Amino acid sequence: MFRSLITNSLVVLLLATALTASAAEGVVKPGLGKKPIKILSDYMKYTGSDNTSRFSGNVVVTDGEMRVSADNMDVTFDKSNNVKEINAQGNVKIEKEGLLALSDRAKLFAAEEMAVLSSNVRVWQGDNYLEGEKVTLYNENNRIFVDRGTNNRVKIIIAPKEAKK
Repeated sequence: MFRSLITNSLVVLLLATALTASAAEGVVKPGLGKKPIKILSDYMKYTGSDNTSRFSGNVVVTDGEMRVSADNMDVTFDKSNNVKEINAQGNVKIEKEGLLALSDRAKLFAAEEMAVLSSNVRVWQGDNYLEGEKVTLYNENNRIFVDRGTNNRVKIIIAPKEAKK
C-alpha cells in the first residue's frame, strides 16, 4: 500500500507537468485519461526571453480524473520548447483517485522524473498518511525521501488491510 502511495503521488505530479506544458503552448490535449484538460487562472504571462509561463491567481488544472491547484505556477521550457521544470507555490493541492497531497510548494523536474514537495507536506491515501517538511519523489527508481525539518519528525501512518474472509 505504501509503495502504491509513492507511485500514485509521482504519477499525479508528472501528469501535472504534462498538463501545464500543454496550456503554456496554448494547446489543450487529452491527458492520460483521454479527457480534455482544463486550466483556470486569474492571469497568465509568457516571457520568451527566459522561456517561462506564469499562471497566477487560483490556478486549477483538471483532466477529469486529476486536479492540481495552487496560488501560482511557473513553467520553464528548454530550447526545444519541452517542459523543463514546474514550480507551484502557495496552497498546493493534488487530488487523484483517493490520493490527496498538500504542501506550500512543489517543484517538478521533467527530465529527471523527480518531484519535490516542500514546506508543510501532508499526503493521504485512504487511511494511510505521510507528513514531513520536504518529500522528494524519484519515478525512475521508485524512491522517496522524507526530511523532517528543523524541529519536527517524519510521521507515517500505515493502516492495516482488512483480512479477506
